[in-house]
Amino acid sequence: MQINDAIKYATQKLDSSNSKRIDSEILLCSILKCSRPILYAYPDKVLSSTDKNKFEELVNMRSKGYPIAYLTKQKEFWAHILHINENILIPRPETELLVEKSLELISTYSLNKILELGTGSGAIAISIASEKSKINIKATDISDDVIKIARKNANLYEIKNIKFVKSDWFNNIKENNYDLIVSNPPYISSNSPSLRNCDIRFEPVSALVSGDDGIDDLQKIIQESSNYLRNNGW
Repeated sequence: MQINDAIKYATQKLDSSNSKRIDSEILLCSILKCSRPILYAYPDKVLSSTDKNKFEELVNMRSKGYPIAYLTKQKEFWAHILHINENILIPRPETELLVEKSLELISTYSLNKILELGTGSGAIAISIASEKSKINIKATDISDDVIKIARKNANLYEIKNIKFVKSDWFNNIKENNYDLIVSNPPYISSNSPSLRNCDIRFEPVSALVSGDDGIDDLQKIIQESSNYLRNNGW
C-alpha cells in the first residue's frame, strides 16, 4: 500500500466524517512519524506491512468515533504538542480563552502566585507558564498518573515554574494567598445524551460529569475559592 492508496482507503472508511481527509493524514503521519507535507511530497512511498496494519487499525477505531487525540497520543494546545492518554480530558481550543484571560489579568494586575485546579495534561498551566516565566504556578490533579503526564509535558518544554501537586480540588492546598485561581472543571450533566452519542463518550467520565446539572464542581470551586485567595484576588 502506497501513501496515496492509504489516504484513499482511510477517507472512504471515514466517509461519514466531516474531517475525513485531515483525520486520515494525521493518523498516517502518526504512524510514519512525519509531517503532513511529506505525504504530498512522496505519495508513492510504500508502507511497510507493520505500518499498513497499524494504520488500518487506527482508521477502524476512528470510524467508530474514537478521538484522534487518543489515537495519536497527543494534542496541540497554545502552540504546544502535549502528550495525553485515555485518562486525560482532551484539551479543547476554546479552553485557550482561559489562558488568554489569565494572561490578561496577570499582566494588568502584576499577579504572581497562581493556582490551577484539575490540570489534566497541564495545558493551561504550561501555556501560562510559557508566557510568564517569572510567576509561580501550582497545578493540581486528583490522579498521580495524570500528574505524571502533566509533569512530562512541562519538562518537554523546559517549564520550571510549575509545581504539580496531587489534590482533590482544594483538599491538599494549604496556602491562602493566591493571586489567581484558574480551572476548567467538569461541566456536563450526568443525564446528557452526548455522553453516549458523541466522541466524548471515550473520555474519562470523572473529567466530564459534574452532577445532575453539570455545575457541582464549579459551585464547589466558587464557594471555597475565597479561602485560598488573597484580598482582591481573582
